[in-house]
Amino acid sequence: MKSFKCILILIFIPMVMFSKDNVDIVNNNIEHYYLYEYASSYIKAEDAFTLINGPKYKKKIKKKDYGNKVKNSRRKYFSKRFPQKRKKPSKIANQIPFAIKTNLVFASALTPNLAFEIPVKKNFSVEVSSTYNAWDMKDNIKWKNLTVMTEFRYWPKKSMEGRFYGVNANWAKYNIGGLKMPYYQDAIYYRYDGWTTGVGVSFGYLWYMTRRLSFEANIGFGVNYTSYDKYLQPVCGAYWGSYKNILFMPTKIGLSLVYKFN
Repeated sequence: MKSFKCILILIFIPMVMFSKDNVDIVNNNIEHYYLYEYASSYIKAEDAFTLINGPKYKKKIKKKDYGNKVKNSRRKYFSKRFPQKRKKPSKIANQIPFAIKTNLVFASALTPNLAFEIPVKKNFSVEVSSTYNAWDMKDNIKWKNLTVMTEFRYWPKKSMEGRFYGVNANWAKYNIGGLKMPYYQDAIYYRYDGWTTGVGVSFGYLWYMTRRLSFEANIGFGVNYTSYDKYLQPVCGAYWGSYKNILFMPTKIGLSLVYKFN
């Protein structure tokens, strides 16, 4: 009797161990283990996929689709068990890095010019502009100039949208003569060779034309200190003297085309 019971136990235990339910439990544990190890980069994707689905399953899939099958199975498994938090979009990505512009007023006076503007935070921006003219005209007419201006702007609505208020500082070197000019009333008879620097305040407005292209109008007033040498207008004119002066004058006049870069 005892021997008979022992035989039954030896037969029953393997049947229980290798029953369908227990095999499924073992397979699930293997799946979880090897997928977890794959996510931790301990085994290759091919090994994990083969252990989960069996070596025969690999033969049914084309070689070009095999890698996608592995990636999709791994992605679906871990998206459910290990959800990841999505990163919030960066605020800097929504800002405009910079804009370039050209002043049509200077262009009409045959003076090449260029300006750069960069937004700072939400309601502020910084602009740097420059002009350069180094060409001689006929009859010794002079309109040479080199100017550099920086301006700090405040935008009530949003940076580079709508109206703005600014404070600026400027520096310029000039050689002018043979022209009628404000503040240099006798420049048609004399030539002025000197430099100037000053500060001022400005006001302007920006209109959108397209998503990237816009139009800007601005005007500014301030005080400038200037120092210059005065010569007679004819070629190699006689030296007339050195002078210094303080002028209250417009520091900015602009009608500009603006192109924005994302």
